[in-house]
Amino acid sequence: MRRASLVCSVVVLAALSGCTASSDSDRSSDGSSGDPGTGAGPGVDDFGGAAGGEPGGDFTPGATTGGEQADCGRQNFDVERKPASILLVLDRSASMQDDPSGDEGTPSKWDIVVPALQEVIAATNEAASWGLKVFPQGDRTGTCTEESFPGELLIPIASNNAPTVNQAISSTTPEGDGTPTGDAINKAVEYLQAIHNDDPKYILLATDGDPSCPKSDSDEFAVQAVTDAAAAGFHTFVVGIASQESKVKALDGLAVAGLEPRQDPDPLAPRFYLAATKDELVTSLLTITGEVSTCLFPLSAPPPNPDHVGVFVGDQAVLQDTTGTDGWDYTGPDMMTIELHGPACEQVASTGAGSVKVIFGCKDDPIY
Repeated sequence: MRRASLVCSVVVLAALSGCTASSDSDRSSDGSSGDPGTGAGPGVDDFGGAAGGEPGGDFTPGATTGGEQADCGRQNFDVERKPASILLVLDRSASMQDDPSGDEGTPSKWDIVVPALQEVIAATNEAASWGLKVFPQGDRTGTCTEESFPGELLIPIASNNAPTVNQAISSTTPEGDGTPTGDAINKAVEYLQAIHNDDPKYILLATDGDPSCPKSDSDEFAVQAVTDAAAAGFHTFVVGIASQESKVKALDGLAVAGLEPRQDPDPLAPRFYLAATKDELVTSLLTITGEVSTCLFPLSAPPPNPDHVGVFVGDQAVLQDTTGTDGWDYTGPDMMTIELHGPACEQVASTGAGSVKVIFGCKDDPIY
């Protein structure tokens, strides 16, 4: 399923908790107690706001309502869905100049991969924060020399980074010798571990097959690197162009180790994402970016009453589920981010993040 790629505003209607009862000194001069219908002033509706009003109206926190000091006000916040961070690890070995079918006159692997990557990166500029690492480093230096091994990152991950990443891809040529896949993944993990935020982070490995550097980059070394990346919290999606059985096997091993294999009911189908043509690769990449589109919604402030929060997708109430299976829950003890799971997250994918509403309610008012 292709998931929504737009990052939309989410309205959080926050009401301060703890509606306090009025005391004798708080009563108005006519003796009214602020009860709705006595001429004292508006009551409080189910959303913690003035009765009969729309969420986000003019009711002011702490305002006196008919002589009663009301602690149930509301504040409106504009928040955005948290984007996923994707580090593209791109194989620029000279074999990417070959065509995948072996027929003369057909596009090379590089000519298939580059425009497809650039199309999808541009389309997901707001839904994902992109970065880029290429490997091997050197040009025509001899297979797996010291210059072949991956060095520094080319483009760090950043929001709205698609133009910068795509320009860097355009400036890259498939002229490298050797395919030190495992070393590239290890360098990617070092970089990702140095980013100190809670954004979900993924590696997207685009390559044409076998790692080719002896000892340090055998198939086993590369698979172990991807396995270690997953253990560190960074799953790897594998996109590959492979025409030989050995390359298919190598890519399958990487895809399974990365914990994000392509789902297919056929047990014999490849587990990596296929890229034999540009259109096929675009489809694969859109599937991947849909998979990592998050259902994470940061809040501007923690709820005043964490047990009295309502979450809605459209008009549908979503209940809290601390198991992370079907519903919503806080992502951490600071209660500054909520995450939707199961059908609720799927509905956001189809209707857009703007359909989500979070309500901070008073402890004595019903939310649902």
